[in-house]
Amino acid sequence: MLIRKNIRAALSVLVLALTLSLGACASNTVVQLRYQPSTPPAGQGCAQSFTVLPFVDKRADTLTIGTLGDGKRYYAENDPVEWVSWAMFEELKARGCDVKYREKPDAAPLTGYVVSGSFDKISVDRAQNLTVKAELRLNVKLEKDGQFVTENAYSGSREDIGITMVQAAQSVLASTLQYLLQDAATNVVKVAK
Repeated sequence: MLIRKNIRAALSVLVLALTLSLGACASNTVVQLRYQPSTPPAGQGCAQSFTVLPFVDKRADTLTIGTLGDGKRYYAENDPVEWVSWAMFEELKARGCDVKYREKPDAAPLTGYVVSGSFDKISVDRAQNLTVKAELRLNVKLEKDGQFVTENAYSGSREDIGITMVQAAQSVLASTLQYLLQDAATNVVKVAK
């Protein structure tokens, strides 16, 4: 009886240790996608209303967002579609625009200005000397009352060093997206005047 209890206790401790170590490994490769809107250019006002639709993820591999090295891959903690789409929303809002977000683009036809887009690259990889490099490529499309107005492609990359690879990946992804969307939002507001 005592031996069974000891075996059960040992198995419980072993299962707990395995669970904790697997959780720790996963947390070392999972990147929370965050975003902080840029400071808009001085004198740029926004008198328009926009509806932002979810961007379309056109990446071949939608499960991972890059490589950490040693066969490990980076995974996004949250949905990259929501990350990019809401970041565009935040950029337009930071410029003083009246912005709405519509999750289902296939509902009733939209009137006014509609911002949508797609991305085909979100990549963050470990570079040399403990740096992390991010690359993003996206398209931003503007329509008015269902009619095409403009579409522009944006791409860029950034490098950063962090306390941890995940922290550096999070920082460099956020700054690269901000770098692209500050231009995209500025262009959308200019065209919509």
